[in-house]
Amino acid sequence: MVEAAPNEAGLYALWDYDELIYLGRASPSSTIRTGLLEHLVKRVCPCTAKATHYSWELSLRPAARELELLSEFMTRHGRRPRCNAEADAA
Repeated sequence: MVEAAPNEAGLYALWDYDELIYLGRASPSSTIRTGLLEHLVKRVCPCTAKATHYSWELSLRPAARELELLSEFMTRHGRRPRCNAEADAA
């Protein structure tokens, strides 16, 4: 199903059922599809191997949108998504 993801800049989210576990950014030098493939096929992060599904959002300013969404998540949950937190610690 990843082949159906856009070959454009934006954001992608990995989910473990109803829990957002990772929010990633695909800037103009990469794409949503390649970001998803890295996590779901190449398994670059052991934490994201638990993903059950994904979603994505096109964005002209992926970095700014990522900060906005992560800030909203932090406000609601008091932490970053668990796989983002693992990636930050590594």
